[in-house]
Amino acid sequence: MKKLLVFICIVLIGASIMFSAFAATNDVKVEFTVGKSQYTINGQYYAMDVAPYIKDNRTFLPLRYVAYAIGVEPQNIVYENGVITINSYNNIVKLSVNSDILNVNGNIILMDTKPEIVNNRVMVPVYWISKAFGINISWNQSTYSVTFDYVEKSGSSLNINNSTLANNNSSLGTSANVNPSNDVSKQFSWQYGNATYSLKLQIPTDVLNWDRKIPSIIDTFYNSSGEQQSSQLSYMSDEIKTLVLSCSEYANNNYTPWVTEESNYDYVKDIAKSLLQMAQSNGLDNFHTAEFVQSFVESIPYKITDTPELPVQTLVDGGDCKDKSILLASLLKNLGYNVALLVFPPPQNQQVGHMAVGIAFNDNELPLYRDYDFTYYNFGGTKYYFAETTSPGWLIGQLSDDSLEQTAYIYAVS
Repeated sequence: MKKLLVFICIVLIGASIMFSAFAATNDVKVEFTVGKSQYTINGQYYAMDVAPYIKDNRTFLPLRYVAYAIGVEPQNIVYENGVITINSYNNIVKLSVNSDILNVNGNIILMDTKPEIVNNRVMVPVYWISKAFGINISWNQSTYSVTFDYVEKSGSSLNINNSTLANNNSSLGTSANVNPSNDVSKQFSWQYGNATYSLKLQIPTDVLNWDRKIPSIIDTFYNSSGEQQSSQLSYMSDEIKTLVLSCSEYANNNYTPWVTEESNYDYVKDIAKSLLQMAQSNGLDNFHTAEFVQSFVESIPYKITDTPELPVQTLVDGGDCKDKSILLASLLKNLGYNVALLVFPPPQNQQVGHMAVGIAFNDNELPLYRDYDFTYYNFGGTKYYFAETTSPGWLIGQLSDDSLEQTAYIYAVS
């Protein structure tokens, strides 16, 4: 499965002034830090799905992200028959994972090491990256950071708002040539506290298309005879069977399998990490980080669906309370939170119920001052605090509908 790359841009108050200052100069400063799955371009943060590391006194950087950082377009990075070719302005760089030969504009350079594959990314020592792209690189021992400055060349497409850095999810693996144009680009913007945040995702179509097939499988199953259902179950994978049966009347809206479905859960992990980095960079504690993630999910358009949606489909297509609750629970579960799906039966004289997320906190983690009473549901001695997802502005513990004060079905996500 393709790796997710998340493009992040944090726009604080006064950001328009900052951007204008940046646009007025062609000087670009890039920084990678050992152990961190993000890098900066002129102070703006961008996420990666792999972190630089030190091995045998060498600092290895992900080749593709370095190329993006200096303005190389995705279509100018090609992996074919084991050879990586990068067209960087007037330089054509070629190398292979299993070879110590570096080819720059036809000139053969013998490296004293070979590139490595980590997390499906090609990693190359800093020294040889400097030789490949002709850039001067400096090392900061105190921060374990690699920095390089360069002047953006005429015709370069480097721009913190364009697609160059948004298409970082294509992998230079050893057995596949992934085309980033097959992915779906999705831009999100939301507010939390006194800041506006934006998140650009490149979503792999293989996961999205698989997600979109599940509702039709469910519809077909529950519109079939008992004999047909038995036949369908016999050839379903265990994963699909679990999703299908969770929609039965007997499951009583226990959609926890949708939260942890493997392909979506793995994909969501990278989004969760990037949201965590954004929260930590703003000094948010455990409670407010969860609320920050909640605000991201709230920004996703609301759309009523007949059957549940898996997280990736909700990111692209939008969803209702059950779909967005599944997504929020998946994000928070990936970050180590104890979460549950809160299911509320329809109020009297109504036909539609509601779903939200319960997030467990200790009493000492709660903010001291809020202008509302915290709503929570006790299950097995754990307090799950109510978290609405349907629309922007709701905070953790803030009840969106007084009719929901009735007892909820609590399905803890294991």
